[in-house]
Amino acid sequence: MGAANMRVLNHLLTVIEIEKSDVEFYLAYTTRIFQFAESFEWNSVMKFDYHYRAPQAEHGFKWGTYSPHMKLQMLVPKRQKPSVLVQNQAPKEDCRILKAKGACLFGDKCRYKHGKALPSNNYRLNAPKNQ
Repeated sequence: MGAANMRVLNHLLTVIEIEKSDVEFYLAYTTRIFQFAESFEWNSVMKFDYHYRAPQAEHGFKWGTYSPHMKLQMLVPKRQKPSVLVQNQAPKEDCRILKAKGACLFGDKCRYKHGKALPSNNYRLNAPKNQ
């Protein structure tokens, strides 16, 4: 978004839609958008930006002029991330490696269920492969 915003600014300067004296206001607006992105869902920030630019282009008010009503209506707060990791439910599917070979190379890190652990010195594991 940052690079795109600078391209928009360059275009506005080229077609004289924005005066050089107003660049500071445009940059302040851009900064505010990125500040919104820290606290609000990105898609709602983009929607806010879109709905801000349309009337700004139509009415020509200074960049950075805000409507608190618009902010409250459009910006969706980010969801809080859980502070404690929630452990996934116990796996329901049996480990196919354990079933086929009698032992699983992933051990405790395997994401599948290890019901009855077979001894690691199982005959099938230690037997030559061509028998």
